[in-house]
Amino acid sequence: MTASDFLLEHIAGAWLNGDGEGLRADTPLLELNIISSAEVFDLVHSIQAEFDIAIPLPEIRPENFRSVNTIADLIERYRKK
Repeated sequence: MTASDFLLEHIAGAWLNGDGEGLRADTPLLELNIISSAEVFDLVHSIQAEFDIAIPLPEIRPENFRSVNTIADLIERYRKK
């Protein structure tokens, strides 16, 4: 499963009652209040468990969680380390 696939499925299941219709990789998650800043930490925990990576606290900032694309880029950076 790709990072984008995981994120789209997880976000739809966790915060959209399983309805991911209209959710795309470039949807602005924070701007549209699909996830809140507090929920970002829940998402980080799920990402770390799914991909067996550690995301350092300084990387948990809004610009890294704007969309599925930006989160997937963050995941890929740490998967390569």
